[in-house]
Parts: sequence; structure tokens; C-alpha cells
Amino acid sequence: MIRCGLIWSMLFVLATTAVAQETGWKAGFSRVVITPEKPMWMSGYGGRTHAAEGKVHDLYARAAALQDAGGKPVVMVSLDLVGVPKVMAERVSAAAKAKHKLERADLMFCCSHTHCGPALDQTLTHMLDMKDEDWQQVMANQKWLDARVTEAIDTAMADLKPARVATGVGNCGFASNRRPPIGTGPIDHEVPVLRVLSADGSKVRGVIFGYACHNTVLGFYQWCGDYAGFAQLYLEERHPGATALFFSGCGADQNPLPRRKVELAEQYGRMLALSVDKVLATEMSPVSGAVSTRFREIPLEFSAIPTREELAKTAESTDRYQRTRAKLFLKDVDAGKPLSPTYPYPVQVWKLGNVNWVALGGEVVVDYSLRLKRELGQGQTWVTGYANDVMAYIPSERVLVEGGYEGDSSMIVYMQPSKWKAGLEDQIVATVKELTKP
Repeated sequence: MIRCGLIWSMLFVLATTAVAQETGWKAGFSRVVITPEKPMWMSGYGGRTHAAEGKVHDLYARAAALQDAGGKPVVMVSLDLVGVPKVMAERVSAAAKAKHKLERADLMFCCSHTHCGPALDQTLTHMLDMKDEDWQQVMANQKWLDARVTEAIDTAMADLKPARVATGVGNCGFASNRRPPIGTGPIDHEVPVLRVLSADGSKVRGVIFGYACHNTVLGFYQWCGDYAGFAQLYLEERHPGATALFFSGCGADQNPLPRRKVELAEQYGRMLALSVDKVLATEMSPVSGAVSTRFREIPLEFSAIPTREELAKTAESTDRYQRTRAKLFLKDVDAGKPLSPTYPYPVQVWKLGNVNWVALGGEVVVDYSLRLKRELGQGQTWVTGYANDVMAYIPSERVLVEGGYEGDSSMIVYMQPSKWKAGLEDQIVATVKELTKP
């Protein structure tokens, strides 16, 4: 490992000596701890029965602010959380607009989808068998979390200074398609990398990188960022003073195998970090010109909306998840809030140099990434899942027809009324293409 580290360090120095001249871009970074201050329930697995019992390492909210030569800023936020609550994204975005004049399209909220993070004030949390006092703690922690994410954005914006920005793509091979037969389905092993150097090119200030795989190596009762958390920490150790930000690709149907040991999470994190370092040591593509940002919510349709009579019957089910969902819906219906036949699904596109960076909400299956790269340009298209709002699984048309957890039954734990209506894949892809047009 030491020999490999020295080799990559030497290659990095050689690569950065030929870096392009100043482009007028600026960058700023921050990292704040978001590990809950008191023991509380964790999210990711509905079978959990009690609060967390310590930590492997801290959880973080990291922010990267980028500003083009024309003075337009954007901020990417990377969270060691299972999801991005829509309510959090809205509240933090409002604060960022008031203080920094950042529009909604200028903010990208990403998460690692670690299953060893706190329960959040969002639909997925309803799968947990919590008492009222546990819910009160979740909501109180969410307010504190909102403030910490806002602080991360403020600090990154205050840190803006001249920088050299470049992009590249690597490869890492531990993800496996988890839909049966396991290991035979499509995969996406690409590792998109954005590198930020100091103005003179002598120092790595920040790294943004992604990978399409569930952060489900671990499932115990200790706070941990899983393999993505280890990868970020490894990169920050290898490049002192740098901030490393992870985003999840379209890995909703991808698992790290084998798993369930801390040593494996560390191993996968090291593998991913070394893959990123290989890219950092190459001649990457400089980012120049203006950044463009677009954001749109589109109405994705559900296949069916249950009647009140159907909900009342399901509320007596012996299945806790079905029962919880029905009671939640009945409360809304009886309060005069009919169930919506659609969901406002977020689609975002950033144009950075020659890269179209696509950010999709929900747990997106790998078919979307592979299709968008084919149709928009391999090597020039990055696709992020779990971004801006994690409200459900987002199956492709293939997975929707096949059914199973990603295509159908996961909607129960996400407290959505039914599976999605056919046609969502083309609707999402068409929206992405429209947002990528000049």
C-alpha cells in the first residue's frame, strides 16, 4: 500500500505540472459533523428495534462551492445519510437563496444512502416501529441537521478562492447486480471524478466522486458512512487539507458483495479511493467557460390510488408495513387531504465543461445511467441518483415489468400508494434531454 501510494503521488505531481492556465474559476469547501449528539433510531432497515449504540466514525455533511469566471456559483452537498428529505432540501435552499442568492437549480443535494445513519423526518422513517417520543427526537434532530447543512453551505461559499477544476472517469469493480439471478444483471462500474487544485496547481483542495452501489455493507447499530464514508476519509488522509465528497450513482439494484463486516466496508472504501487517486494522477479535462444549471419537478404517476374502503381494510392487516401505510393515508383522507395521483419528481442537470451532470431523485436503478450515457455521450455524462429528494425506488421500464422489490413492493415501506405507472422511464429521460439542450 505504501509503495502504491508513493507511485500515485509521483504520477500526480507529474500530471499537475502540465495543468492548464488559470480559468477564472473559484472553489470553496467545508465539512461539518452531523453525527447525532444523542442516541437515536437509525434508518435503512425496517427491522431495527432500538436506537444506535455508538459509532465507527463520524457522519459528515460536506459542501463544495464552485464559481465560474462570470461569477455564477453552484453548491454540491454530500451527506452521510440514507436519503435527502424533501423538506430539508426546501428549507436549506430557501436559506441559501436568502443569504447567497443561490437559485434552486444551483444547489445539488446528494447522499451516500448509508444504512447506518439517523432516521430522518421523511416517508421512509415510517417503516420503523417507533414510539411518539422517538418521533419527537427524529424531528428535533432534523431541525439541527438542517442548520448543520446550512452551515456547511455558508462555510463553503466563504471559502471561495481561485482554483483549477478538471474532470475524469475511472473504474472500480466491487458492485454486483442484486436482482435474481444475482450477479448477472447490468452494472455500472464507472467512477466519475471532479478534481479541484489550488490556483498554482500544487495542492488538491477538493475531490468529488461517485459510484453506483448501495451503501449496505453494514447493518448494525453503530453510526458509520459505510464504504463511501471510508472512501472519503481515506482520500482526505491521502491529500491533507482536501475535502472529499461522494455521490451515489444509479445503484438502487446494486449491492457490495460480500458484506456485513466492517473490514469489508474498509476494503471497498480503499478500493474506491485508490480508483479515484488513479484518475487524479492522469491528465484530466480542464473545466472552463460558464456553468449552467437547470432544475425541474415533473409529475410521475402512480398506477392506482386506493379507495378509503380499501385503506380501512388494509389498516387491519397483520403486516406492520401495510398497516402503517394504510393508517397514515386514512389520517390524511379523513382530514380532507385526498391522496395525490402523482408525485413531483426532481430532475436536475449541471453543465460543467464538457460534462452533463444529471441528478435524479429517488433510488434509481442502473438502467437509467447506462441509457443516458449511451444517448448523451459516454465519458461526458454523469448520473447521480438519490439526489434532492429520496421518495421511493425509481425502476426502469424493464424492472417495473419484472416487479420484485425495486419495481413494486418497496413502495410500501416508502409509504407511497402504489407502484409507478408505466412510462416513467421515457418521461424522465425525455426531461433530462430537454434540460441538457443549449
